Amino acid sequence: MKRVSKNRKSLSAAWVAVLYIVISLAILAVAVYLQPGSATSTLRNFLRDPRLLALNLLPILAVLGLSYALLGNLFFAGSLTGVIFHALSLVNLIKVECRKDPLVPPDFGLFGEAMQATGEYQLNLHPGRIALITAFAIVLFLLGLRFKRRPKAWKRLVIGLVCVGCMAGAMMTVYPSKDLYMDMIGKIDGLTYTNVPKVFDETGFVYCFLHNFGLYEVEKPADYDRAEVEAWADETAASAKTPVRANVIFVQCEAFSDVFDAPAFTYAPEDNPMYLYHQVAEGPRALSGRIIVSNFGAGTANTEFDVLTGMQTNMLNSTPTSALRVVHKNVSTLARIFRKQGYGSWFMHPGERWFYNRESVYHYFGLDNQTFREDFSQLSYKGSWPSDDCFRQELIREYERQTAGGAPWFAFTVTVQNHQAYPWSKYDFKVPDAQLGVPVSDEAMENLSVYAEGIRDSSKMLRDMTEYFDAQDEPVLLVFWGDHLPAMGANFGAFREIGLTTGDESNVDSALDTYATPYVIWANEAFDAQYGFRDRVNKLDMGADDRISDIYLGELVYELLDMDGSDAYFDYLGQARRALPVICMGRYALPDGTLTDSLTPEQQAVEDKLHKWTYYRVVEERVTE
Repeated sequence: MKRVSKNRKSLSAAWVAVLYIVISLAILAVAVYLQPGSATSTLRNFLRDPRLLALNLLPILAVLGLSYALLGNLFFAGSLTGVIFHALSLVNLIKVECRKDPLVPPDFGLFGEAMQATGEYQLNLHPGRIALITAFAIVLFLLGLRFKRRPKAWKRLVIGLVCVGCMAGAMMTVYPSKDLYMDMIGKIDGLTYTNVPKVFDETGFVYCFLHNFGLYEVEKPADYDRAEVEAWADETAASAKTPVRANVIFVQCEAFSDVFDAPAFTYAPEDNPMYLYHQVAEGPRALSGRIIVSNFGAGTANTEFDVLTGMQTNMLNSTPTSALRVVHKNVSTLARIFRKQGYGSWFMHPGERWFYNRESVYHYFGLDNQTFREDFSQLSYKGSWPSDDCFRQELIREYERQTAGGAPWFAFTVTVQNHQAYPWSKYDFKVPDAQLGVPVSDEAMENLSVYAEGIRDSSKMLRDMTEYFDAQDEPVLLVFWGDHLPAMGANFGAFREIGLTTGDESNVDSALDTYATPYVIWANEAFDAQYGFRDRVNKLDMGADDRISDIYLGELVYELLDMDGSDAYFDYLGQARRALPVICMGRYALPDGTLTDSLTPEQQAVEDKLHKWTYYRVVEERVTE
């Protein structure tokens, strides 16, 4: 070091280089300490996989270098850089504690909602951690008063350009890479990519935050005009009807499909795994058919989003996305509509609360009363997942508790027992072989046989629920559907072996069937006696094809209960369904049963309006209640 004055010393270039690395590492270490989870575990992962260390350190190096170029003092630059990264890490900690959801870049567009949310929680602002952040910044600032090295202007310009260039290149190539992200996650024992908060903890907040730039975005439709959509939202006329007061229960059933109705199977009618489902769906107090969902083989949460919001996942983005990951604010949903009508509300899923970020998202959806696996009164498993029978019992217990006060009740629930995969080892006993009239591979027989056991249980669960609700004095409307078809073998293997065209994109019919699952809307005897279920169904103007897009399932219930006028978007969904019953990635079913992949200008206007309104409700609409 070279002495400049009595009170201030100049740093040599070598010392600047050393301190540049030391300060960057110190900033990263404090950032890791501030984030949730175990700092020791995170640092251990950095040592096991140096890529994680590099990807978390690079942004700090870049910001520190740019700050040095701007301020001309390494310690001042370190103080500023530390405040930036440490504040972000602290906000992430607080958000995870409140919402079980880490901080991601889209959150900065929701500052107003964040400020409002602070009044809803007793926030732990971690004064000890704030003190650490402050002390770190002050120490570096004081060192900046003691030591200096101010490079010439042209050198600072070069340093700034290099830092910006390196970071810009990394943001375009390395940080967005899903393959790299998945590879590093896969090398950490017990870590799954679906547990997003845990991924942030184990691989480092800095890297994960930047990986999420550009992910889960909602694309703005062409010719979008916010004022136009807001005008649509004001068009709803007051309904002359008095809404029906009935308990409404939605049950989304994991991987439930009608595969076993295929001609290749030789089951006697009463032995078919779907037998009890058909007993309910074909009864006099049922409306049934098939819904077209957004995914094949997976995407449970996307179907939840589609049904509950009436908006289609595939309209959010031109590339596949996870619908629940785009939700960072309150969103208008069926649950909110029912709450405005005086209904209690409840969400249940016998899985982990962090899975698909459900705990946080369902708050945004207006379902604050939630039950997850650890909340079950009596949890029992069949195989590796909580059983459908356990699910049914918990639902009934909650129904009895929630309706004891006499207020109507809205429940949205999701099962899990029949989740993939389907090896012989899924259950602790040998399931019966599937009864087939065609030869299939050993792998297909294994998948179909094990999958059938789950379908039997789901069908029985449905039948048992209807028997219970038929014995109740209060009107009940039960909605039951499958979230997606199961994935059984590569390239739609089991489906093709039994003669189905699942996965064939060459024509509209088979393409739609790839995304088709059964649904039934069932009314108990009390509902039918009081309101006349069949007469209400006849007013729905169902089309010639039994398929509808899943976004219309909730709209059917909305109409059946005379809620017209309660929500402008759901009012329009009724019009859209009558014009385009099925909208699925450029394939359509028309009311007369015609299948097509092209639309008239009038029909295209219907889809465009849904697309624009979806963007408005997810991104721009402000929902405060």
